[in-house]
Amino acid sequence: MAQTLIEKIAQRYAVGLEEGHIVRSGDYISIRPAYVMTHDNTGAVIPKFRSIGAQRVADPRQIVFALDHNVQDTGEENLKKYARIEAFAGEMGIDFYPAGRGIGHQIMCEEGYAWPGTMVVASDSHSNMYGGLGCLGTPIVRTDAAAIWATGRTWWQVPPVAKVELRGKLRPGVSGKDVILSLCGLFNHDEVLNHAVEFTGDGVKNLSISARLTIANMTTEWGA
Repeated sequence: MAQTLIEKIAQRYAVGLEEGHIVRSGDYISIRPAYVMTHDNTGAVIPKFRSIGAQRVADPRQIVFALDHNVQDTGEENLKKYARIEAFAGEMGIDFYPAGRGIGHQIMCEEGYAWPGTMVVASDSHSNMYGGLGCLGTPIVRTDAAAIWATGRTWWQVPPVAKVELRGKLRPGVSGKDVILSLCGLFNHDEVLNHAVEFTGDGVKNLSISARLTIANMTTEWGA
């Protein structure tokens, strides 16, 4: 049986597979993602990174910091946290986007980190958004982020895949947000819980990139 797109990308970014092994849904694999993004929670990942004895990141080109969650907080504590994150990025040679530069996921798409056929992870549940560009985007927890900083890799279970076929074109005034909200309402009994979602059909080519990104972003609210 042919692999799904999710399985093909996972195969490409898997490391240490036995020769001839074909990646399938349900497999536990070790992965080396193209990029890992953390945002304000970088401040919580740094001590986890230090706690495992790491002194330097494995590959600074793999890591992206984007401060975007508490940009309105100008209190001393938050500003000190932001300064620590920026200093760590400078020390390690990591790409750093300061508060006010934009939402992290938008940066990942606009600055060329998320590309079709690649695998990109982030310590945020809405990393599904990268799927709007044909990139396998998936969330990780902070401990996983620390492990990737230190080793370049982490583990991942390949999820089951739900197929959504889109047909035709959106009527004037209808947006990508309407599409995903409708899907969330029509299928609201955990049908896609913990699944990856692949959107197919002639309707996909008729969607703008912004619509695709919106739909992919909100698959998180759908449970995927």
